[in-house]
Amino acid sequence: MSVDPLLLKQFDLFKPVPVEIISTLSQYAQLVEVPRRKIVMEKNQHAHSLGLLMDGRLQGVDMTLDGREAGLYFVEPNDFFGELAVVDQLPTHEFVISLAPSRFVTVPANIIVQLINEVPQVAAIINTRLARRLREALVQRTLLTMSSPLQRVCAQLIQLTIKTPSGEQVITLAPTHQEIAIMINVTRETVTRVFQKLQTNGVIVRDGSALQIKNIHYLNHIASGEQDK
Repeated sequence: MSVDPLLLKQFDLFKPVPVEIISTLSQYAQLVEVPRRKIVMEKNQHAHSLGLLMDGRLQGVDMTLDGREAGLYFVEPNDFFGELAVVDQLPTHEFVISLAPSRFVTVPANIIVQLINEVPQVAAIINTRLARRLREALVQRTLLTMSSPLQRVCAQLIQLTIKTPSGEQVITLAPTHQEIAIMINVTRETVTRVFQKLQTNGVIVRDGSALQIKNIHYLNHIASGEQDK
């Protein structure tokens, strides 16, 4: 289905774009709804469009040589995906799957490239996103070199934690144990055992879909390689 221009204006990427351009762009944009575990971007495909997530949650994944999923990054509402293939016009290097029922908007790649060339603010937003994803990938690569599962889980939780205006540390939409497991190359059962330990020690507290981090210092202590006491 086509997309209302007002809906497009809700995305940070399009806020700098003039209204008249948004009106034209909306004629080519499409709204897509998918169930959980749906592949929304295939690997090794040339990008036909940029995706912008409205609601739900997506994850970029790849496959290891032995056929296991390897989690690369999460896509949260108001974020976009497929930007690398749009910018360099080379095939995608990962799959993107839905972790929950999700809705996203697709905009043809040629229109995004035109916006990058004509609207400097759009180019800046996409460049910033590319840089952030590169930094996240570097952190994730370092995380995978950590020796113990406890250390890896603690480091991954730190990466997902945000600080609220009130000063609380929280993961607002906590990944499942399986989603964390494929990010850090351990089994789901291993993540579950670590979570049980952290919850027993009062380090983390489940709050609906969120995860409250009650002792970020402990997570930092373990992630830095110091022995658990």
